[in-house]
Amino acid sequence: MIDVKTKFIAVSIYTVTAKNFAALAEAAAKTMQHDVPTVQGFCEGVVMADETQTRVLIVTQWLSKQAWSQANWEPRIGEAVATLVQDARSYDVQTFEPLAIVRTSA
Repeated sequence: MIDVKTKFIAVSIYTVTAKNFAALAEAAAKTMQHDVPTVQGFCEGVVMADETQTRVLIVTQWLSKQAWSQANWEPRIGEAVATLVQDARSYDVQTFEPLAIVRTSA
C-alpha cells in the first residue's frame, strides 16, 4: 500500500541466477527489514520475487528524493546494494513520483 506521505518511489529490479537467488533475496529482505527503516524519510518498502525466482524487485517509498539518496550513503545499505549489483546478472533502477493514491473503503 502506498503511504499517503510518499513523494518519491524507487523501483529496483535485479535479474539473478537460480544459484544465487536465495542468498540475494534473503540479504535484500534483511536489509529492508533492519537497515532501511532507520533512514530518516523512509515511508515503506517491499521486496518481491517473480515466480521463476530469477528476479528480485525492491520498491521503496520516501518522503523525498533526497531521503532516498541519503539511504544509499548509509554504510550497511550501500554495501547491500553494491552486493546486489555485483552479483546480479543485470539490474535497473527507476524512480517515480506518485500522481494518485486510490484506496477501497473495505
